[in-house]
Amino acid sequence: MKDFSQGLMFGAVVGGLMALLNTPRSGMENRKKLKAYIEVNTESFEELSNDLNQLRGALMHLADEGMGVVNTASQEITASVQDFTEKNEPRFRRVAEQVTDLVETVENETAALKSE
Repeated sequence: MKDFSQGLMFGAVVGGLMALLNTPRSGMENRKKLKAYIEVNTESFEELSNDLNQLRGALMHLADEGMGVVNTASQEITASVQDFTEKNEPRFRRVAEQVTDLVETVENETAALKSE
């Protein structure tokens, strides 16, 4: 943002100087026009700066709220996963035992078939 603001001011100054160098008006007219030009651009720059500060504040507020939501969601997900794991641990154990029994049965049957 700082570079943008500096570029904006630089462009305004260079544009104003180029207009002064290429104008057919008198010095008095040029000074009045330059003064008006500077006032308008200064006001515009101040408004832009204020708007950017308000935007920055709004974004920071939004980020803070977002972090709160993320933290809450993370805690809820962690609690749900722990609850799921605790409730299903006996099932996991039974399935693992059944798989072990099935592997032993297949190995025994394979060995029996080979020995025949």
